This record gives sequence, structure tokens and C-alpha cells, in this order.
Amino acid sequence: MNSMTRDLVRAMEAQRAVDTEQRQLAGEARRGARARRRAERDTAGPRWRLPRPRWSRLRGRSRTALTTAPRPAAEEVAAALARLLDGVADRVVERGTGSERPALQAMADAARVSAPGAAAALVDWEGSEAMRVRAFSVLHGVALHVLGSEDRAWLLEQLEAPGSSESGQRVA
Repeated sequence: MNSMTRDLVRAMEAQRAVDTEQRQLAGEARRGARARRRAERDTAGPRWRLPRPRWSRLRGRSRTALTTAPRPAAEEVAAALARLLDGVADRVVERGTGSERPALQAMADAARVSAPGAAAALVDWEGSEAMRVRAFSVLHGVALHVLGSEDRAWLLEQLEAPGSSESGQRVA
């Protein structure tokens, strides 16, 4: 073994010794900090109390499985939405956009990502009526042709009055 190899082996052993000592010191520091936290926790008491589980009361009861409600087909949603929006358009022509504020707000919310300018113009009640009618025509097309099926279904739910599935009473 030559002197360079010997020097390299000695340097590696010295580095291993330093690494071992550093690991030991770090372990002692962690254990000391852990012991300090435990002592503080024991003297201060618990910071919170977890409620007792109520599972034992529920074990004897029968469980009913929850299922999701079936979604209508995308074509049905699109057709129903087209009918509703055509009715809204007729009322906007007859009475103006002020008469259909809830429907216009729902349309603006549904299309805010797809057409942000038209959505903002549709619900800008300080602007002109012509601007809102123009924005309505843009968003009418967006709602029927650009929005995804989930957004269309959401818009349809918003436009239909709650609890009036077949009574013909609608917000829009």
C-alpha cells in the first residue's frame, strides 16, 4: 500500500468519525427537544379534548346507503335549457332586461369563465339596455354551444324554480 492510499484511508476514517459524532449530537438534540415538549405538555395539560366517538350509538342502527341522483342526459338538459333561454329572450324583448335579473345573473355566473366580458356587461345595471341585450345574445349562444354539460345542468337548475318540477313556475 502506498502513502497516497494510506492518506486517503485515514481521511475517510476521520470523516466517518466526524459524521458519526454529528449524527449522535443531532439525535441527542432531537431527544432533548422531545423530552422538553413532553414536560411542557404534561405540566400544561392537554391543549384540546377530542370528543368521544359516537360510533357505538350508530352500530345498532341500520345503515341506508346513499346514492347519487341520476343525471338527465346531456341532450335533454340542452333542449330544456334552450327552451328556457328562448322564453327569457322573449321576455327580455317584451319587458327589458330588468324584468329578468335572476336569470341574467345565473347566466353571467355560468359563463363567467367562458365569456368574462359579456358576463360582466350582462349584469352591469349602470350600463345601457342595448349593451345588456347584446351581452344577453352573446351569452345565449355561449350557454347553448360553449358551456360543458355540467355547467349547462347547473344553469338549468338555477333557472328552474325550486320545488316546481312540472308546475310551470319558473324564475326565468
